[in-house]
Amino acid sequence: MNIDKLIASIPGQSRADRALIRARAVKLLESGTGEQKDAANRLVAAIDDHEASTSAAHSERIRSLAMAQRIVEAFTAAPLTENQRKLVQALLDNPGATSTELSSAYGHPGSMIWQMHFGNLCKDRQSDLWPAERSETRDALFYCGILADIERGTSRFTMKADAAVGFAELGLKARTK
Repeated sequence: MNIDKLIASIPGQSRADRALIRARAVKLLESGTGEQKDAANRLVAAIDDHEASTSAAHSERIRSLAMAQRIVEAFTAAPLTENQRKLVQALLDNPGATSTELSSAYGHPGSMIWQMHFGNLCKDRQSDLWPAERSETRDALFYCGILADIERGTSRFTMKADAAVGFAELGLKARTK
């Protein structure tokens, strides 16, 4: 394929397709002929330019949305897996619970696995939500804090009000006990 045609097709490519094209171009940078390396450099630069401009536009649009709407969009673009639904449901059903209590509600009694998995769920969608704040207890970002509030001193989690509204729009609500 002509490199100019391939570059022109980048805006119509999915993120996965662009990643595949980039991987092939990187291989050519390592082992291709001089002409192939030049074409690969142009291709990688074009992909970088496209992703930078679409990322900036996406970030600007996301910032203009209310928090609940950001949640709806983030979890529509990257839907919850069944395990992730259980994580969210555990928190919705058990406001003010500790990580150990939430882990039990999630189906893993005696552990604190809920916090790790919930943090990863938040981290994976951070670019569509809002940035995580620094942890007050360790030198790291507190990803759970993107969607949950934590009570200092007791380490009890509650879903942020805007997050609960967003999840309700997606059909996830606290079950009545």
